[in-house]
Amino acid sequence: MAHGFNPVRSVERFSFGDRAACERLFYQAFRFVDRTCREVRPLPEYEQIIDWMTDTGGKGLILTGDCGRGKTTILTGVLPLLFMHCKGRVLAPIHADKLPGELVPYLKRWAYCVDEVGVESKVNNYGERYEGFQVLINEAERLLKPVFVSTNLDSEMMTRRYDKRTTDRVIRLCRAVRFAGESLRE
Repeated sequence: MAHGFNPVRSVERFSFGDRAACERLFYQAFRFVDRTCREVRPLPEYEQIIDWMTDTGGKGLILTGDCGRGKTTILTGVLPLLFMHCKGRVLAPIHADKLPGELVPYLKRWAYCVDEVGVESKVNNYGERYEGFQVLINEAERLLKPVFVSTNLDSEMMTRRYDKRTTDRVIRLCRAVRFAGESLRE
């Protein structure tokens, strides 16, 4: 577009194969990226991610819930490996506490992948205070970029931390997968 504005908005859908292929890929990738894990047990939350892999529906993922269930491994290891191996795309995870200093260059990515949302500090730019995560979500909504997030915050805590608009946008951009249960860390 000569004027720099594209009024047409659309999402990019992905599929990593049929259900059986996605299940195989997911568990192979999990075992490859987390070599400390002796056995990767099927969990209900993993099944939801495998379902998403068959057709993303143009949505990313928000992995929420209890500690020690594999959220960070999936977000920072499994998903980047799958996108690189199957789609030739670099999905570059960033830890939320890095957002304040690395936000502007990170916004140039094709998709956003943020681990531990809720732990980052507010950005203070010449007296103006704002949340880097909100800026990222606003940009993702504007351009309909895929968003991948892990957090220990539930939706109520996320709304208190950011605001209702941000939470609503995350819901639009991401399929939510709740991780619940005892920690699997040994």
